[in-house]
Amino acid sequence: MTGADHDEHTTTGWRTRSTAVGALEVPSQWIDDDRSGAVAVVRPETSINPNGSFRENAVLSVVDSAGDIVADSSNAIAEARAMVPWSHVVSVTPWPRGPFGRRMQFLYEYEGTMVAVTKFTGTAGGKRVDLTCSAGLDAYPSLVRTFDSIATFSTLESLS
Repeated sequence: MTGADHDEHTTTGWRTRSTAVGALEVPSQWIDDDRSGAVAVVRPETSINPNGSFRENAVLSVVDSAGDIVADSSNAIAEARAMVPWSHVVSVTPWPRGPFGRRMQFLYEYEGTMVAVTKFTGTAGGKRVDLTCSAGLDAYPSLVRTFDSIATFSTLESLS
């Protein structure tokens, strides 16, 4: 993407969320929700998931690195596979756009709702940075491009 693409992206429906590791680009209408101790945004209550059981979200978290993107990605996969009551890793691929090195997609169950997740992982400066974007399986197809854009257009300084 060119700088012009990024400028257009950030001025039409997106905002910058400052974090300790850089700028997270998020949809402008999404609401900040940092209750988990990580940087998070959620889709407004009027989202396409009317039952309210699961709100689409994006969460940025930082943990100690295992040393490189391959080891960090392996740890992220192991964490996803260890979820209770179950999870299923669908794909893990290199992610050449933006500051993250890997993109994983997986499914899990939350209070009777099937949740689809795209998790981006990056490694730098002794830290693993994960961007975990989640949506109910019914809403996921319409949001996967939004999740990819968050990962692509964010400029996380410690990963550059």
